[in-house]
Formats: sequence, structure tokens, C-alpha cells
Amino acid sequence: MKCRVKLVKSEEITLQEMAINHRFKNTRRRATGLLMLARGDKPKVVCEALGVSDQAVYNWAHAWRIGGVCALMGGHNGGRPRALPDDVVAVALEIARAEPLTLAQIARRVEQAQAQALPCKIETLGEALKRAGFTFKRNRFSLKKSAMNRSSR
Repeated sequence: MKCRVKLVKSEEITLQEMAINHRFKNTRRRATGLLMLARGDKPKVVCEALGVSDQAVYNWAHAWRIGGVCALMGGHNGGRPRALPDDVVAVALEIARAEPLTLAQIARRVEQAQAQALPCKIETLGEALKRAGFTFKRNRFSLKKSAMNRSSR
């Protein structure tokens, strides 16, 4: 099977931008591979240069012919499921907005509201709250100057 890719100028510019700036590494790799195929490199050279199988290169070329740029950017719907469900995060956000509490207090109230233990570490809950715009400060235990013994100086 021949693995040729013909690009017009606008497609070439788009692929160059994707190869440099795209958020996902595998999309950058696909764009680079298609640019290499378009300039005349053989699939074996592309797969060795990019560290992928030769079947992957053929798949990229086929996807390009079928769907263009959109076909290259697919394939990011996998991965590990979230440790903290969205409904638990929503409850935690309501509790955090109601009054100023520590992370541990928020976690306890979420557990009481859900009638079950948190399905993750407390740090994961903290990260979810940070993504929603909440910040936490560490409590400092310091001595007041007036309470210090002045004779010890």
C-alpha cells in the first residue's frame, strides 16, 4: 500500500504549527510524521525518526485522507477515570463557599453529606478545590513578641 500525502500550502502551514505548538505530544508527532511523508520520506524512515511502528504511520496517512486535521487530533478520550466524582466536588464547593474552613473540615463535612468516606486522598480534594479557584494557607504557629520572656535575650 502506498503511503503518500499531498498537502496544499494552508495544510502544510497548519501541520507545521501543530507540530510545534499543539498541547498533546502524540498530535505533534502525527503532524511531524505527515509533514515528513508530504516531503517524500518513506514510512520506514518516518517510523524510525519518530519512534513509532510503521503501522502507525500508515494509520496517520489514512486518517489524514479520510478526515484531515480533525482526524489527527482525535484519540484523547482515554485514560484513568477521575478519583473524585463530579458530584462530590460539587458538594465540596458548596461547603467551601458557605464558610471559611480548613481542608480537613471540608473533607469531614463532605463525608457527612455523602454518608461515605472520600474515595481518594484529602490532597486530591484540595487539588479539585484549587482548580475551582479556592486557595489554602498553611497555619503558622508563632510566638507573639509580647509573650516572649524578655530576660532571655
